[in-house]
Amino acid sequence: MNTREVVKNVQMISGGIALLSAAGLTYAITRGLNHRRIYKRPFDSETIEELSGKVLMRDRNDDKKSEVRGAIFDLQTKEEVIPVHLGPSWYLDRQDRGFKTGDKVTVRGSRVQHNGKNLIVAISVARGDEILKLRDEYGTPYWSAWTKKS
Repeated sequence: MNTREVVKNVQMISGGIALLSAAGLTYAITRGLNHRRIYKRPFDSETIEELSGKVLMRDRNDDKKSEVRGAIFDLQTKEEVIPVHLGPSWYLDRQDRGFKTGDKVTVRGSRVQHNGKNLIVAISVARGDEILKLRDEYGTPYWSAWTKKS
């Protein structure tokens, strides 16, 4: 094998490695951006309120991607039944305890509209002396990376 053939082979291998690296980087960036964007719920720090009531039903949306699945429960207060969005299922599944039908809870969160329906995006949920903290007062989820406060 002469020098020209060696250089040609090295160039072909280098080109293949560069192409694979670019594809891998593109995939990683896309997956990361999707992961951050997928479970995003509207949040308005001007509409924060506290509601007490009983958990009627636990639910999840059943999207195939685990990043999309959300943990939700319906809260029965004296005035209404309102969905409470907690966060992505993968995050809630990793907590020590969960919620079940009949639990008496106090929810602190932002009342917003999502897909044309009123709901609460929870900051925290208290059951007795246990508190599950989900977001800060600006709506930044505790499962996401550090961000600047608005």
